[in-house]
Amino acid sequence: MIFTVRFYGVLAMVLGVQSGAPVSLELIEGSEYGSVLDAIHKKYGDRFPPAMWDGEKGMFSSGVLAFGDEGRFLPRTRSVSLPKCGEIRFHLPLSGG
Repeated sequence: MIFTVRFYGVLAMVLGVQSGAPVSLELIEGSEYGSVLDAIHKKYGDRFPPAMWDGEKGMFSSGVLAFGDEGRFLPRTRSVSLPKCGEIRFHLPLSGG
């Protein structure tokens, strides 16, 4: 199955992709969030600064936010089901005014 992820802002810049552009990942049917994280790490792992990726947990650090269906946050667990919309959006939180 093909699953789409999108990276925004500085995160996209660090990974060398256009902000908001769809990135297709090939996953097996029935995959969970952890499979998406593994595919992202396989594709871009050498580009992640240590502050963005937790190698022990095999996932983004807590500073990277993941959104799924209807803009809802994804729980920080690898075993969560994939969003029905077929896409996950990753952002770094910004502050300012």
